Amino acid sequence: AKCTASFMERCIIYIGENASECVKTNAFLNLKKEALIKLISSDYFCLEEEDVWRCVLAWAKNHAGVTQPTAHWTEEERVRVCQQLSGVISHVRLLLIDSQVFAEEVEPTGAVPMELSLERYRYAALQHSNKIPHSGVGVSGNGNVGFVTPNCNTMNEADKRLQPRLTVNMFPGSQILKNDKLHLQGVLNNWYGVTKQIWRLLYRASTHGFSPTAFHRYCDGVAPCFVICLGSHAEISGGFTDVAWSKTSRKGVYIHSERAFLFTLSNNISETPLKFDIVKKPYAICYHPDCGPIFGAGADLLIANNCNTTKDSYSNLPHSYDGPGASYESLFGDYNFTITDYEVYTLGSPSATANMINSLSASGSNPNSNALMNSTNGLTPNVSNSSSSLANANAINTSNVINSGNNSTVGLAKTKYERY
Repeated sequence: AKCTASFMERCIIYIGENASECVKTNAFLNLKKEALIKLISSDYFCLEEEDVWRCVLAWAKNHAGVTQPTAHWTEEERVRVCQQLSGVISHVRLLLIDSQVFAEEVEPTGAVPMELSLERYRYAALQHSNKIPHSGVGVSGNGNVGFVTPNCNTMNEADKRLQPRLTVNMFPGSQILKNDKLHLQGVLNNWYGVTKQIWRLLYRASTHGFSPTAFHRYCDGVAPCFVICLGSHAEISGGFTDVAWSKTSRKGVYIHSERAFLFTLSNNISETPLKFDIVKKPYAICYHPDCGPIFGAGADLLIANNCNTTKDSYSNLPHSYDGPGASYESLFGDYNFTITDYEVYTLGSPSATANMINSLSASGSNPNSNALMNSTNGLTPNVSNSSSSLANANAINTSNVINSGNNSTVGLAKTKYERY
């Protein structure tokens, strides 16, 4: 029984992370009511709440045998749809749905009890008058991120109906930013400046090897990149660079960046994610064939060869990077540390990003179209973990390949792991 429950939980997590594709399938439309409720009750069902409603409505219409748009329903069809939605609609977080969508798409179905409709409009009025904050990610003056939820005297702060779901899986295939860490993807995109940017996996150390050769084979010449590292005590920290590691005939070549930063998303020191901006811009990243990614001339973060079995990786933060809370312990709890795995992501192709985001809007533009919901007949992962697939993707994504011209050579006589 325990094994079955674990398997079911993994299935729910997978469907949640790939919700935008799964809800288009016949299999979703034919789910039993209990299974649908299990899915949409999850915080990790990765859709905007408007699109949760739209896919639930499509499910109800399919089970009720109704094909017409809401405005053309007969009273008998309306009753059949409402019967299907009974027991389901309470798991849709109606208070988070946009007011216009609620008025134009939700209320006309007649499925929402009057008292809940009144509560929805009262909540919207309080938001509009700024008496309660909007849900989502909040950014403090120093650029660090926290999560805020609505609060008012008439509503329980812990009310699940007010808790926003993670929307779209922005780092598909990640083995680090998944499950209860999925929401941290939004923090990275917030810092990047594009809230719904989709990223593409370039390299995973546990898949492609922990050697510097493997890292440089997959990542050299590609930018921008997020390096996301998992520490031996479950810390999640790393760095962002908008310039590429570029192979040269010399070792220890530093590359200038205006936008690079280090970050910690989860550790035993800070309760909130922290961002450390580049302050010595000529030394943003360093190319060294005997090391993995290097950030800063400290080095503020250096990932060593075989980082999963040694403590040669280190952080000398703050040096070239700085910010509130910066210290050598900020990233992984100590100066030297072990990295159990790390991933490098670059931009997904523009079409992939647009398609994933627009698919939600497209399904919403005609929520009554079963043809649209049926466009995918199977569940397919967003990212292949095979080396060949990733290598091919890297080869064809020439839009991310750049040549850095702002190289400066520093500290060539120093030993590999010595602080500069």
